[in-house]
Amino acid sequence: MKYISTRDDKKEYSAEQVLNFGLAPDGGLFIPNEIPKFSNNQINALKGKNYFEIANFILTPFLSDLFDAPTIKKIIEEAYSKFDKEIVTISNIGDNDLLNLFHGPTLAFKDYAMCLLAKIYEYYLKKLDRKLVVIGATSGDTGSAAIQAFKDIENISIFIFHPHNSTSLFQRKQMTTSGGKNVFNIALNGSFDDCQNLVKKLFRDKDINNKYSFTAVNSINWFRVLPQSIYYAWSYLNHNIDNFVVPSGNFGNIYSAHLLKSMGFPINKLIVATNENNILHRIISNNDLHLYNVVKTNSPSMDITISSNFERLLAELLGPVATNELFQNIQNNEHNKKLESSIHKLLSEKFLSESATSKEVENQIKITYENYKILLDPHTAVGIVCAEKLNLKKAMCLACAHPVKFQETVQKALGNNVKYDKNIEFLNDEKFAILDNNYKDLGDYIEAHA
Repeated sequence: MKYISTRDDKKEYSAEQVLNFGLAPDGGLFIPNEIPKFSNNQINALKGKNYFEIANFILTPFLSDLFDAPTIKKIIEEAYSKFDKEIVTISNIGDNDLLNLFHGPTLAFKDYAMCLLAKIYEYYLKKLDRKLVVIGATSGDTGSAAIQAFKDIENISIFIFHPHNSTSLFQRKQMTTSGGKNVFNIALNGSFDDCQNLVKKLFRDKDINNKYSFTAVNSINWFRVLPQSIYYAWSYLNHNIDNFVVPSGNFGNIYSAHLLKSMGFPINKLIVATNENNILHRIISNNDLHLYNVVKTNSPSMDITISSNFERLLAELLGPVATNELFQNIQNNEHNKKLESSIHKLLSEKFLSESATSKEVENQIKITYENYKILLDPHTAVGIVCAEKLNLKKAMCLACAHPVKFQETVQKALGNNVKYDKNIEFLNDEKFAILDNNYKDLGDYIEAHA
């Protein structure tokens, strides 16, 4: 399979280059030159299959350039070996359902892709006997999932940046107490967007890239965003559900559903649910691309201004030249604040959107517990609030994380002692460095520890 950049469709890249680079050399994101299409007969033949079989079917066209069939099967089996037996479960909440994606090692949906990505790199590096430096920015769950997936893997060092004092305490401790000798946590005095911008700057820095082999672990990495399409396929094939409400910050999760739809799966409605940092809702509903400062909310993993994976969708709608111009200018807030009306029409036909406030999130946690005795994390609650506002029926709302990861918000919403059915023990002392939002300081830190 060949890949192109969202900002240049003239140069093609191999799957191996995509795996090595993470981010395209021109600053764009990798996308397949041609997305594989599955027939109705192929898709229907998967109905009732388990998660491993569905994963193997979806991933094989993308991984067959890198591994043979037995290795692909082994990678998938090992990736989910530390998950609960069910891997994915469903809970009913009246007119709609919850897709519970907290059965992995860090109790968040990021585990489903991250554990697979780590195994892909582990087998790839063994084959070539190479070393790799993994870089990632996180607003919360990505970092802990990446660290748990990559820690102690031979030939890999992993550096994770998070905005200082902007994650939940539980999220931070999941990152900073891993005990992994190859793990380096950086708390940045800045926002998630600052963290993400530094990651992108690292990949554009030719000098440091000549010294180290970098790859991205965020959903800017194609092989991070691809595996998330599997649980949408599982939902459709095993429960005949084709409408999905997806709490969205960086747009990677819902882009995965769009990708599955592009492969031929009969997905119906895709609903983007945002918190007060609602650029995705504004652009989809009102064609408003104005940038505002990040607002701190009780759903911190969605406290994002610029949604990186939105570039993949815009490349599909705008083409590479206009996409390149937009994302070159958006960094300095010099971009057009509206899309062409014809492009916006296409966008609004592909997605619905809505937003929720922190107060509405607290209220939804309380109502859902009173009505169904189900505890929600705040990001999941964002999705349910949006589903209610849109009067959705028979939709699958993604339960992005286990509520134990956001105990402060859950406790505040319910106002009493809460018992959780899952927990994680932090067995090591916290270990992280606090750095200012300064590229030179970051480069010096990486060179001292890589």
